[in-house]
Amino acid sequence: MEGDYLVKDFKFAAGETLPELRLHYTTIGSPSRDAVLITHGTGGSGAGFLTQAFAGALFGPGQLLDATRYYIILTDAIGHGKSSKPSDGLHLKFPRYTYEDMVRGQYRLITEKLGVKRLRLVMGTSMGAMHTWMWGYMYPDFMDALMPLASAPVEIGGRNRMLRKMIMDSIRSDPDFKNGEYTGLLKNMLAAQFALFMMTSSPLQLYKQAPTREQADQAFERRFYEQARRQDPNDMLYAYDCSREYNPAPHLEKIRAPLYAINSADDQVNPPELGILEREIKRVRHGRFVLIPISDQTRGHGTHSLPAVWGDHLERLLTESAARALLDPKHPLWSRPAPDIYRVKVDTGKGSFTLEVTRSLAPRGADRFYRLVETGYFDNSRFYRVINGRFAQFGIPGEPAIATIWKNERIPDDPVRASNVRGAFAYAMTGPGARTTQIYINTGDQSRQDGDGFAPFGKVVEGMEVVDSLYSGYGENSGGGMRAGRQGKLFEQGNAYLDHEFPLLDKLLRARIVATK
Repeated sequence: MEGDYLVKDFKFAAGETLPELRLHYTTIGSPSRDAVLITHGTGGSGAGFLTQAFAGALFGPGQLLDATRYYIILTDAIGHGKSSKPSDGLHLKFPRYTYEDMVRGQYRLITEKLGVKRLRLVMGTSMGAMHTWMWGYMYPDFMDALMPLASAPVEIGGRNRMLRKMIMDSIRSDPDFKNGEYTGLLKNMLAAQFALFMMTSSPLQLYKQAPTREQADQAFERRFYEQARRQDPNDMLYAYDCSREYNPAPHLEKIRAPLYAINSADDQVNPPELGILEREIKRVRHGRFVLIPISDQTRGHGTHSLPAVWGDHLERLLTESAARALLDPKHPLWSRPAPDIYRVKVDTGKGSFTLEVTRSLAPRGADRFYRLVETGYFDNSRFYRVINGRFAQFGIPGEPAIATIWKNERIPDDPVRASNVRGAFAYAMTGPGARTTQIYINTGDQSRQDGDGFAPFGKVVEGMEVVDSLYSGYGENSGGGMRAGRQGKLFEQGNAYLDHEFPLLDKLLRARIVATK
């Protein structure tokens, strides 16, 4: 969905005011899902992410930013795309915006127009990556994770600044520029495009594409004379000037969310030999710097738009940032609703089975279960209570520190809206209002428990034979006694206790969300 948010009397950092600022955006997915903001580079727009190489690798079913699980927000920054910009008519009378103005505009759009209370992820490319650093310290409690792609968290200087000045001076020095009131094409725009090309291209890829003089000349002519992008000179001038005050360095200690800074070794804008990120990332509390080696897959600065190259790092960031919530039951993650219907694939030592959760059956239980899976709570745990023909139970983590935190974190009851038939699953509990994290799957008809408040919230849809095969030889001895308080050693010693005393128990290797509706 595309839309515009009109902000009245937007005041810029320099003190100028625009009576009406138009902020354009594109969203994918449902607003009820976890929100993800993706911000574009200089001269680009949110629509630039709607390519097969980017959206096709991230937003599809089962992919990292599956649009059925996430609410994807693609903004057009001030001065870009369909948002307000100098070429709309004000030319050089347009307010001389900065990165700070752009980020504040994004925040107002997201909170005031879209109603987002918190972002699961802020991610950006190039200029958008620099905005990502700024989001981290300007709104440090508003996101779970940050991923700047192709950037450095310091003032722009050296070759980077000089190339930007080449672009700006080429435009300003054109004899037909006329202080921004030109009426035709500017010859010096070609020089500006030359500087931009040298700034962002990849020597390796250019040589591979054009290894001879003749091929290089032909490629050059196609790039600059036949296929040259027509960009408004005033818009381009502002787009490169707006980075003039960028400098996150004094604020890096303010960043609280986990942050993965991703650069590629062939990026001429952020060359690794400067050593900037190795130095500065140490000041980010939960920061990590990843330098992607040059390969046939990298594309210099443009590697930032290739999830096929850096997607595994995004996956780790999402996992790590979710896992942080395990240490804090009051973390905002736990208050967010789950999708209406979702599936969870559970890998065990005997094979895999799939659970389908229907939120309407037991909303509170479904919400917590979704987040427990997302945070990896169940991973590397044990099916510690399996009674043949009745049920298989899991939900006490193998790490005692985590188990202790969640032992008494109860959620209110849900009404019983489904029956405890074979294949249905629900929370184990000692009585009313006592559900925490322990889940049982019925392997037989347990409908007699419906009257005791055990509220199923889904069913096994694949792999019931795997559930049936889970080791049941220990009966109640290995993990029973929930009501009688006999699970103490499971919480205190975790897997170490179970593996020593009950070595035949089956392992829950991993649970993950595989589909949502």
